[in-house]
Amino acid sequence: AFTLGLVELGIEPEDKVLIIGDNCVEWVIAEFGAIAARGVCVGAYQDMLNEEVAFMVTASGARYVGAGDQEQVDKFISIWDRISDQVRKVFVWDLRGMSDYLDRYPFLVSFDQVLALGWDRMKREPNLFEQGFLEKADPEEVAVMLPTSGTTGLPKLAMVTHGNFLFVGQAWEQIYPSLPNDEVYSFLPIPWIGEQFNIMRFVDAGFRYNFPESSDPLAVRRDMTQLQSTFLGMSARMWEDICSNIMARMEDAPPLKRKAYNLAMTLGLDKAERLLEGRPTRLSLFRELLYRLLFFTTIRGVRQRTGLARIRTAFTGGAAIGREVFTFFTALGINLIQGYGMTECCCFCTVHRGDDIRPETVGPPLPGIEVRIDEAGMIWTRGPGNMKGYFKNPEETADALVDGWLKTGDAGYWDEAGHLVVLDRQKDLMFLNDGTRFAPQDLENRLKFSPFVRDAVVMGDKRDFIVALISIDMENAGNWARNRNVAYTTFTDLAQNPRVYELVRSEVEKINQRLPETMRLIRFALLPKELHPDDEELTRTRKVKRRVINERYGSLIEALFTDERTHHLDIEIRYMDGRVSRLESDLHLEDMRKS
Repeated sequence: AFTLGLVELGIEPEDKVLIIGDNCVEWVIAEFGAIAARGVCVGAYQDMLNEEVAFMVTASGARYVGAGDQEQVDKFISIWDRISDQVRKVFVWDLRGMSDYLDRYPFLVSFDQVLALGWDRMKREPNLFEQGFLEKADPEEVAVMLPTSGTTGLPKLAMVTHGNFLFVGQAWEQIYPSLPNDEVYSFLPIPWIGEQFNIMRFVDAGFRYNFPESSDPLAVRRDMTQLQSTFLGMSARMWEDICSNIMARMEDAPPLKRKAYNLAMTLGLDKAERLLEGRPTRLSLFRELLYRLLFFTTIRGVRQRTGLARIRTAFTGGAAIGREVFTFFTALGINLIQGYGMTECCCFCTVHRGDDIRPETVGPPLPGIEVRIDEAGMIWTRGPGNMKGYFKNPEETADALVDGWLKTGDAGYWDEAGHLVVLDRQKDLMFLNDGTRFAPQDLENRLKFSPFVRDAVVMGDKRDFIVALISIDMENAGNWARNRNVAYTTFTDLAQNPRVYELVRSEVEKINQRLPETMRLIRFALLPKELHPDDEELTRTRKVKRRVINERYGSLIEALFTDERTHHLDIEIRYMDGRVSRLESDLHLEDMRKS
């Protein structure tokens, strides 16, 4: 019905329908409605600012727009004078707070009105949907256009076809077949290729696809706990967050409960290391029985409270994840698997197999996909999952797709078992002045394993040592401070507290103990704010924009490579409503060489 409703509004084949809003069933209905009409769905992240939305509309050539609620509709109202010659209609599904909007703005139409138009058309032409659209569908037609991460500038729009989704989905099902009673929870942004992959798998495999009751983080966590998914695919950051939250919560648990948990995890980590190293996992009889007892009395409760009690397949992708996170979840009895891919190859080109998980790798290629490493160490992939190209960007397309091969931009190598090892973005690999090569992403992952570190950016290219900018985890560090009567008022106040510096220093010391001397972190500063996409410090998928960080915090970075003990930072910050202000703070620069 929604497809025919769009037809009544005038949609034609290849018309672009941009959708923005929180995860919900209407989002998916609108997407499939557009695709079934042989249009193209364009996904936009719900937290995009007005200017970003304007860019997405004009760059995609969208003729129709789906908006989730008043917040999203207001974005289009604010930019309407720039897009009115292009966009025909904006349909909205949550009308709360907009009682007079439909009368005031002729370009607005409700989701239900589109459905009603479709039902009326179906009554008049009951065979139109099948004969007029479905039978004419072509696997080579573009299904969706999704924004790339945009770590180096404005995002490009990758054109992903029906055939791309079908191939990669079926390749995945060969390795990890779905069951009809599987429960999958949709809470990651729908424009992310990983969530799009789940949506398309849902159509083909037929499992249950669930949405949160609201976008409020507390509601998302509550629903996750109540649902207890059997398949959970998340970004590396989400797994790191769960890991950090568990560790922080158990740190503040009653003494007896904390001791039981710590003992269970000590035994579990022993088993995890054995498993990941390919050794027998069974402990001595006493230790094995003790672990099983503690698993049922302690670990099972931890998994229940985090929504992981029934998990059968746990997947991470989108960015590299540290070995510590792998072993942590393995100790909880959850075999976390990792894959490698990007929007341009329809989510995956490699993935771990359930009986051969190596934390430092991303597994071997999927069936039917080729992966090679060129002389410069760059990863290339070829197969039916590769995108059609970048929309209206022939230069970038020609650079990315060469003779059917997709240039990933990542550096890597093969291990002895035929698993792909991804080091980092090739342009981000760094060399110290003594020639030591290091991947900043690896060090950043080690730092983010700490429950008190939200983000970390490592620098040291063409320098004598390595430094880092660290953004604390406000929730976990705040709880730690309150439980120890450490007073603070704001994020900046907490981040610059001497006891918080001592806390983070102790976390860095743990990491340095496991690193070669030349690769240890020597100096760091705690940032007075969280890194945020609105300040263009992160992408909408929460990846660090190194170029922006280097420009924005250039003077602070330079100070870290000197003997300065403090630095005055003065930066511009942007709020979600578009307001701009300045943040000034005197930052302490911590030196790990000094006791």
